Amino acid sequence: MAGHPTGARNNDLLGVLAEGDADPSMLSQFTECRFQKRQSLFSPYHKDNLVFIVKRGRLRVYLSLQGREISLAILGPGDVYSTHTRAHLEALEDTTVLTCPIDALLCQANLQQPLIAALMGSVGRLMSGAISTIENLYFNCADKRVAVYLYERAASSGKEVEEGVYVKVGLTVDNIAKVVGSSRQTVSTLLSSMEKDGIIKKLSRGEYIIRDMRELFLLANSCSE
Repeated sequence: MAGHPTGARNNDLLGVLAEGDADPSMLSQFTECRFQKRQSLFSPYHKDNLVFIVKRGRLRVYLSLQGREISLAILGPGDVYSTHTRAHLEALEDTTVLTCPIDALLCQANLQQPLIAALMGSVGRLMSGAISTIENLYFNCADKRVAVYLYERAASSGKEVEEGVYVKVGLTVDNIAKVVGSSRQTVSTLLSSMEKDGIIKKLSRGEYIIRDMRELFLLANSCSE
């Protein structure tokens, strides 16, 4: 699942702007917008052609058709996205974004190498995550998708601790279900089963310790035809 891994990242657009690598005239192009938890923002085909950077908080990018939703990405601080797409956006928590007309950003990016590198890096992460999402939805049966999600999060952003690998997904069970395209009941049942089997240990909402990465990997790859 595309998203912002726990911990700092180098070479993201927010970092470039904060560290003063961008021209002051570039900073003046951005407008700060705030959204409350569960609030929708920038509906599909939004009238203004904007690019935005997540300053704080988290957003879910998803498609919706006939009452069904497919999550494409979870955006966190430093991630970049744009309006004028077919996707919906939902704030998973109170969120602040910096918006800028896309033409103004591209004009500055052509003149400033750090901005080009940051933009390309963000797009690359988003594309990689979207491909992983599609792969997970298409090739894995529903009751295993959460295992894939937890394993990928632990592998990419987990921290070694005494009991195993600590991973902070920062999502409720309901939101994890939306991300992996399963029902809340399926996700809850699978998490409880993994905890009972000693594979994971839940610390608090959205925080887990992966006690056995090998078993989690096998579970994530054990989907039968």
